[in-house]
Amino acid sequence: MSARRTRMTKERLLAALDKPRRTHAILMIVNPSGSDETVQNMLMQMREEGLVKFDINKGLWSRA
Repeated sequence: MSARRTRMTKERLLAALDKPRRTHAILMIVNPSGSDETVQNMLMQMREEGLVKFDINKGLWSRA
């Protein structure tokens, strides 16, 4: 019995941002068995790199 693990990558996160989404919604698309904290950390890193942006008023992540 082998458990198939889905690896979270920047490419998968960017693909999930086909429209602005909340952190948990991104997680459900990319890796439903993962943690919100992991997604949040990766999104923050990508924000620093200029790949994504966060709308503080709406609480949504989107592509930069």
